[in-house]
Amino acid sequence: MKFATVFVVLVAVLGSCYLATAQTHNYFFGARVPYDTLVNQTTVIQSSSFLRVKSLNVDYPLKGQRGRNITAIYVYDRLGGGRGGFATITNGGIGQNYTRIHLKTQRGNGMNFQVEIYGR
Repeated sequence: MKFATVFVVLVAVLGSCYLATAQTHNYFFGARVPYDTLVNQTTVIQSSSFLRVKSLNVDYPLKGQRGRNITAIYVYDRLGGGRGGFATITNGGIGQNYTRIHLKTQRGNGMNFQVEIYGR
């Protein structure tokens, strides 16, 4: 009986450790609907720095470009393993013709994001 209890606790601990390390930080704002087109796609890669947090802003539309009505913003964390960064919309966004997305790393880690903006 004691062995079974220890075994169950061990499996639970290992399972929770796996789930904690297997998570990604993907973000999905809005929703794609038929006739939406990909209006901007940006890949952001930054290497890690020891005990530092890095951040970067992704803006749409690019300078000199006319913005289209944004219907969805997808931010894919391609680093994985729970080491990826975080994304927040700091300006504009869904229903607007402009946006600013703030990307931030975890302390001591890098970032590898793919940002897709869909609109009409």
